[in-house]
Amino acid sequence: MEAFKIVMTLVISGLIGFFTNYIAVKMLFRPRTEKHIFGRRVPFTPGVIPKNKPRLAKAFGRAVGEQLLTGSDLKDALSSDRTVSAAAVRVTDSIFSDKPLGETLDGILGENSEAVKSAAADRITRLVTEKIRQADISSVIVSEGTEAIKQKVAGSMLAMFVNDDLIAQFAAPLAGRIDSYLDANAEPAVAKAVDGELEKLLADTPAELLEKSGITRDRVENAVSGLIKRAAQSSLDDIIASVDIPAIVEDRVNAMSVEQVEELVMSVMKHELNAVISLGGLIGLIIGLLNVIVQRI
Repeated sequence: MEAFKIVMTLVISGLIGFFTNYIAVKMLFRPRTEKHIFGRRVPFTPGVIPKNKPRLAKAFGRAVGEQLLTGSDLKDALSSDRTVSAAAVRVTDSIFSDKPLGETLDGILGENSEAVKSAAADRITRLVTEKIRQADISSVIVSEGTEAIKQKVAGSMLAMFVNDDLIAQFAAPLAGRIDSYLDANAEPAVAKAVDGELEKLLADTPAELLEKSGITRDRVENAVSGLIKRAAQSSLDDIIASVDIPAIVEDRVNAMSVEQVEELVMSVMKHELNAVISLGGLIGLIIGLLNVIVQRI
């Protein structure tokens, strides 16, 4: 009978310690909302973590942003050779895809694709037409035509009649007609040609276009890698400075539900919290044993 009392004392003490810590751990997360009885808030509601979620979010943000992932760490990671190489390969893969250039642009530009293509075609058309007008083609045609006529009639009887004055009488109206024709028809003709060439261009894949130009994949990848490195050197500091990592983490945690926060904490500390519960049982058992020993003295 005496032995049974001792065993029961130890068991009960251990269970008290175990369940005390179990309840304490559960009270970290529960109840998840504030409870009221007769209009008065029940003490210890909500649980510690639900009640202090904003403070926990700030602590998480500060820990991540100031210790785990600092701006310097982020810069080192983004500018490392491994990251640059991976990004260059990814970009090069997209360039050398089997999709025609038109589809690639559609994917990038979305609903603005047609407007951008049209604007590009119009811009090219205007530039080419302007260059044609600046070239003064009518004067070139008249000048070359005049020289050709002179050479044609040179040494013949017609040379007596076809002199510079006569040629000039025909050349001036001809130049005017050419200018008028170009004014009326140059831009539509150029636009038609540009649209046709642009359609052919967009039907080819970027890889085909580069191959026609003699540009290899390795050359493109090296060029992309160089661009990424230069961009990182010139802009990465400003970009990272504009990224408030603690605030981002804090906002993300605040946006989480209490259940999600509990899952997050438990995913990190489940083993440790279970150890605390087990330790409570062990301490209760030890206290029970000490109690038995004291009673025996």
